[in-house]
Amino acid sequence: MEERIINKKSRDYLTNFFRRRSIIALCCGICVLILSFYGMIAGVIRTITVKGRDGFSAFLYFTRLSNLLAMVSVSFLIPYAVEGIKKRRFVLPKWVAILHYLSATSIAIMMAFVFAFLSWTSPDNAFGGIQNIFLHIVCPILILISYFQIENQYQFSLKDCLIGCIPFYLYLVVYIIEVLFIGEANGGWRDLYHVQEYVSPVIIIPLLLLFGFVISCLVAWSSNYFVKKHKEKMFLCWNKDVDPTEAKIEAYGLGSMMSKIKDENNIVIPLDILGYLSEKAHLNTDDLIKSYMAGFLNEKKDKS
Repeated sequence: MEERIINKKSRDYLTNFFRRRSIIALCCGICVLILSFYGMIAGVIRTITVKGRDGFSAFLYFTRLSNLLAMVSVSFLIPYAVEGIKKRRFVLPKWVAILHYLSATSIAIMMAFVFAFLSWTSPDNAFGGIQNIFLHIVCPILILISYFQIENQYQFSLKDCLIGCIPFYLYLVVYIIEVLFIGEANGGWRDLYHVQEYVSPVIIIPLLLLFGFVISCLVAWSSNYFVKKHKEKMFLCWNKDVDPTEAKIEAYGLGSMMSKIKDENNIVIPLDILGYLSEKAHLNTDDLIKSYMAGFLNEKKDKS
């Protein structure tokens, strides 16, 4: 009886653990969507009314472009977070996870640049006004929190870090062409970030490339760290070594619990949980999937 109670608690913990992460990601995603939209609309209005420029010029800043990318990524993330709350599983398709990684990296680069450079050269543009507070601080923090709730199970490599830099590097190339090669006098962009006033372009360009790559590596390393910690936390409720029979019982019980989901035509198999459990019990994952499905289907059969 005591062993049944322990197993029940472990299954409750696993499903509630993932459900909680889905709720956090959903709340952060909705806030990012609302606050980023407000910040960008406020920026466009301020550009037109205060600075007397075309509203489109507000989107020449990487701040707004990275927040726009964040809005797009959370728009795709929110439906999966809702699904995660219902099914107690929050796993994104690979292309959505990559999009979210790109937005998280881009917005982290932007926030780091604001604190490391813009806060010193132009404090008003960095933190002046509610729109800058939203776009430079609040939304980046929220998008990073939502990002670290994803059960992506990916271990990012240096190659992935370079992929994460793509939006920033593309913007940097366009910025260099518009500011350095064309110039404001010839119809190009003005030096929005005043980088030429402090450091020679020969020095600043390699520094910015390195800066973006370092931030991307930090985001990737943090993701790898949290995936590892989530894995460790998942198994706090089990002993260090799980007996194969106990593992099958756990998989069966987890399937029985997950059968409470009303959508019978959309069966969710938590491959990451079963995969972790198979590693600890030294079992084939297929055996645990069979036990899981047996628990799922038998519970459905008993209810019908």
